[in-house]
Amino acid sequence: MFLTASKAASSIRAVIKDYNFWGQSESDSPLKISTTKAVIDNDKILSLDRSLRTKNAGVAPTKEFLETRTIVQKTLDEVFKPLALNAIEALNDQGELLSAGTASLETLAAEAESVEYYVQLYAAFKQVTNPKIYYVDAPADPSVGMFIVGTVGTETVYASALLTQT
Repeated sequence: MFLTASKAASSIRAVIKDYNFWGQSESDSPLKISTTKAVIDNDKILSLDRSLRTKNAGVAPTKEFLETRTIVQKTLDEVFKPLALNAIEALNDQGELLSAGTASLETLAAEAESVEYYVQLYAAFKQVTNPKIYYVDAPADPSVGMFIVGTVGTETVYASALLTQT
């Protein structure tokens, strides 16, 4: 089966349908999946970040704020391995508590869903070409723009979220 950007985006949307919580955020920061024919370079990442911040705050960030942002690029493994390991550890902890009679199956199920989410999302983005994760940070701002990107043919599939990190 030939992978298209549309099919990749659809596959990723299916992963986040039931569980969409990014573990690096202190608030609810659901991923939004999109495709574009535009080249995703640093300028495009900063533009996407500006749009996310404007949508979140309801007002456009100031020029001075926008000029202080920095971009950090990471690999899927650098980001997903710690997230998956933390989720597995939490699942193991809940399993031990369940054995001791101090946790519920519902709690165990939620932790299992978290592990499944990271593994499936990682696998979906491994199918695209040149997957990367970008974080856009600004001093004295708890919001961090996050973009998971990869190409399929001439299009780009990306997930975006505005994380809260204090």
